[in-house]
Amino acid sequence: MTARYIAIDWGSTNLRAWLYQGDKCLESRQSEAGVTRLNGKSPDAVLAEVTTHWRDSATPVIMAGMIGSNVGW
Repeated sequence: MTARYIAIDWGSTNLRAWLYQGDKCLESRQSEAGVTRLNGKSPDAVLAEVTTHWRDSATPVIMAGMIGSNVGW
């Protein structure tokens, strides 16, 4: 079985997410909730919203971008 994972590029103004099964992208989503545009929501709430129906306890999430900065999560 090929590994399933979620890849996220979370910038300062936008968030882009992809659901992969191995090297195949199954679905993609985007949001204007960048780390400087959360509008009162927590990063965890935004992540849950964007990855609805993708996440389970066995699916890893890999994040890059401004989410790892001092203004990120």
